[in-house]
Amino acid sequence: MTILDCFFMSGAVFLGWSLGKNNLSNLFGSAIGTRMIRLKTAALLASLFIFLGVFLSGYATTSHVNQLAVVNSFQEAFFVCVSAGLVIYILSLLGIPASITQTSTGALISLNVFHHLSIDNHLVLKSFLGWVATPFLSGLLAFALFYFLKKLLKKHPIKLLYRDVVIRLLLIIVGSFCAYSLGANNIASIAGPFISVDKKMTALLFFLTALGVSIGFLGADKRVIKTVSKGMFPLSPMEAFIVVFSSALTLFCFSSSALKNFLEALSLPSFPLIPVPLSEAIIGSIIAIALSKGIDGLKLKVAGLVFCSWGVAPLSAGLLCYVFMYFAKNFGVLL
Repeated sequence: MTILDCFFMSGAVFLGWSLGKNNLSNLFGSAIGTRMIRLKTAALLASLFIFLGVFLSGYATTSHVNQLAVVNSFQEAFFVCVSAGLVIYILSLLGIPASITQTSTGALISLNVFHHLSIDNHLVLKSFLGWVATPFLSGLLAFALFYFLKKLLKKHPIKLLYRDVVIRLLLIIVGSFCAYSLGANNIASIAGPFISVDKKMTALLFFLTALGVSIGFLGADKRVIKTVSKGMFPLSPMEAFIVVFSSALTLFCFSSSALKNFLEALSLPSFPLIPVPLSEAIIGSIIAIALSKGIDGLKLKVAGLVFCSWGVAPLSAGLLCYVFMYFAKNFGVLL
């Protein structure tokens, strides 16, 4: 590995940083917004569990990412990550929760287009269907949890003296679980392009990516946290718990080899092991809660802006990656 390769791997750190800066809101944004957890505490917990998710379960979705495009060098992987990371960073500045899986996929497909290589439509369709299914599955889980907990708490109410303590503990647990699921499911979208070039570097790339995400957590964008916790629909602490838990379960379904094997052993339909957007899961859950309580409190303008970003993000990352590759090739920078 050359010094230049080390520089190119900084692209994974940058994209990881962008993910952490934008996605702490998805893990603990509702909890921070309801003042149940402090920002620093949330960042530290998320950093710990992102590492656990990466190294214990991060391999499952990597093969899907590696098959999306032909990445010939660390330099090309660098362009993929920088393109995706810049789009995520811009969306963070706008206060919009963004998806690393969508931007990374857009950049990878653009790479194949640049090299005039065929695109595996089956893999692209699988990714797209995963994106579509994610908010619906998360919303369905949130809807079911909302009514289950409503009936449970009606029969067995928590004493006022213990309520805040119980809810704070629940938010810490589900936020940590969500960070684990994020590491297990989404890190492949960052490290995958580099791993497809050199599989021997997998452990180092996982570490660098998780480190970048952790640094991003520490500088999490408060505008995105505001959008998730209050900007779209005001959530109570218990509703915040439901949103994060249902989202974490959704990501877990798409990243657990054990669950896939268990379902297949029972001859049941299983979930494909693919990266899916945590931001979509969170938004799907929030909308489900809003519908459960009456849609009047849902801010449609904010929701519409987020929905638009789901289409704009992969297209923008793809365009940026193509431009980077074009200039690198025509100005003799491409190695």
